[in-house]
Amino acid sequence: MMRSRPLRWIASLAAVVLLLPGCGNTDDADANTMLAATSTTVPATTTTVGATATTPPAATAPLEELGPFEVTTTVVSHETTQDISVWAPDADGSWPIVYLIPAAGTGQDLAEMATRLASHGTVVFAPDYRFGDSPLAQEQDLECGYRYTRTIAHEYGGDLDQPFSVVGDSNGASLALFGGLSEATYGPGGSYDVCFTGAPRADLIVPIAGCHYEYVGETFPEPFVEMLVDSTDVKNLDADLVLVVGEDDSICQPWQSEDAAEALQAAGYDARVVVVPGGDHGNMVFWRVVDGEWMTAPNDPIGMQVVQIILDAIDAAQP
Repeated sequence: MMRSRPLRWIASLAAVVLLLPGCGNTDDADANTMLAATSTTVPATTTTVGATATTPPAATAPLEELGPFEVTTTVVSHETTQDISVWAPDADGSWPIVYLIPAAGTGQDLAEMATRLASHGTVVFAPDYRFGDSPLAQEQDLECGYRYTRTIAHEYGGDLDQPFSVVGDSNGASLALFGGLSEATYGPGGSYDVCFTGAPRADLIVPIAGCHYEYVGETFPEPFVEMLVDSTDVKNLDADLVLVVGEDDSICQPWQSEDAAEALQAAGYDARVVVVPGGDHGNMVFWRVVDGEWMTAPNDPIGMQVVQIILDAIDAAQP
């Protein structure tokens, strides 16, 4: 089985991403301290900063705690995947699909975000993956999960004719870019043959709180985004890219998303940055550190803003 250059990036980065704090991990005291110290002040609107940023579509109204639809949940799997958690509107309809990649390998870590996205009319699939295992194991879990999601999405009202979005948090942000843009390897006719057949790449990619160049001062072996866009494997130029980061994120600082967007723009991608005032590394996805431990933060207003940003980006990507 042929392997592409982006996979070698995963191998070189593996030792670094293991350091990234994941929701539910209480071992990284320094990261927890930084998160606990960040601001929670929420302005009325989301703004953007940085020379490469563009203004996102404004929300038509503040997002309510939950949308108009009741939400059903289930867990599915295939012999080539880990468990995949599914949230879907409990109503007849035809919905956009969101593939939601968690930071540390457990789809249920993003249950708060997934529930709200589904209640506003999307079908959300959040895969487990073998975080901390070999790069090949992680690759299989995410790519096979992605392909399996596309084959079964219709059973939950998912509509492949509407925008298919890949959203990733923290470590998952880099994985969302890697998988979402690596068309030659994973797309139709690609070389990856572990499961199913090659599937079209995402229409929309939303990396949230991504460390694209360094983690707490430790520079990655190669500049990730520059290497990715230079690779001959990367050809998904039709994707919309919305990089979302908290203004107060001291772990994956805003400049990393801004520099990544600039590199992607230079390579011909439709990429922009949304910087969320008051956002830190956890509250963007409904997590907060309390007394040194990660805790879910239901209805956190920063998380609600990020949900709205995703929904607006899906609407903007509609054909």
